[in-house]
Amino acid sequence: MIENELIALWQSSPKHERIKFEKSKLMLDAQSSLNRFDKANKYWCFVEIGTALILIPFFTYQAYRLPNMLAKFGAILIAIWLVYVINNALKLKKAKPDEASSYLEYLNQSKAYLENHKSLSENLMYWYVLPCFIGVILIIIGKLELPTKSWAEIGENKMVWITFSLLIIIGVFAYLINKWVIKKEFLSRLKKIDELLELLKEGK
Repeated sequence: MIENELIALWQSSPKHERIKFEKSKLMLDAQSSLNRFDKANKYWCFVEIGTALILIPFFTYQAYRLPNMLAKFGAILIAIWLVYVINNALKLKKAKPDEASSYLEYLNQSKAYLENHKSLSENLMYWYVLPCFIGVILIIIGKLELPTKSWAEIGENKMVWITFSLLIIIGVFAYLINKWVIKKEFLSRLKKIDELLELLKEGK
């Protein structure tokens, strides 16, 4: 009964009052969503940079220690890739929306910020997964000295099958998780911001 009365009250309210209510609701919803994203992003940024800083010295040492040139090159490639990952994370951190700006400007900045994240996520397999995989493959090829072995010997090597199987599993898992993240984390938030921007235009 109360629900029906609220619906009737809503429907009988002037259009500008309905817009004002929708705007307030969307503003709170969008802000809450952006705050959650910011917290999650800070955590993953910290983990990503921290992990990369630990692994860079390790792979730099491997590049010095490993005798095989292919393995050395693979370790150097991974170290360079890790530096690139840190640089990307810091650039995204600096591009965070300015909360001191006007609300409309803040929303537009948030939209651009999310679209930047989304664009990077859509190309994750090329700039994030692939360089790492290439480095690992080169290290395995070098360490096992596969160029000096016959195809029959390579086929019988368990380490080759284990490595390539793991890379395929990790690659498929990363692809599927990334698709889910794009849909849940970016598309839904971008939709809320677009709806709010549209309402703000109507309210002018």
